[in-house]
Amino acid sequence: MKQCTAWTTGVRLSELQRLLAALWALARASLAPRLARQVESDEALARALVGLRPQLDAAGAEVHGGSLPRVRVDARQLERVFRILVGNAVRHRGVEAPLIHVSARPVGREWLFSVRDNGAGVEPREHHAIFSPLSGARELPAARRIVRRHGGRLWVESAARGHGATFYFTLPATRRKGYVT
Repeated sequence: MKQCTAWTTGVRLSELQRLLAALWALARASLAPRLARQVESDEALARALVGLRPQLDAAGAEVHGGSLPRVRVDARQLERVFRILVGNAVRHRGVEAPLIHVSARPVGREWLFSVRDNGAGVEPREHHAIFSPLSGARELPAARRIVRRHGGRLWVESAARGHGATFYFTLPATRRKGYVT
């Protein structure tokens, strides 16, 4: 009986540690000062990819992207969002090497960013849960909080497991001299 209790206590402790780590990541995203300025989002993506290089190489991942816009955000926090979303695609890959495509397009007064992968995908019934720190997710809730603090939204679309996923997020477009940037 003592072995069973020790094992279940260890499992509970592991779950508690995972929950605390998720809450700490969320708190850091909520409390970090926002140093918003005009940022080239493709440069933020490039810095994120440099930090992820060992994982990308180990997984044989390819990351492609189009021209990304200039947005008014905290550069470090945008880099963190890209690092979380691309890293998530690598961690939840399918049988094939990860193919990740990052793009953005203007939609009204926002930029709509997408990070699409060919990975394991997400069941539609789990779309909301993966952003909850109570589900054991650590980084996705933090990414959502960062995007919300910058006036945007973050969500996922995926048909089912095994069909990849696309994470979308929006950031407000800014007007400068008659152009949406």
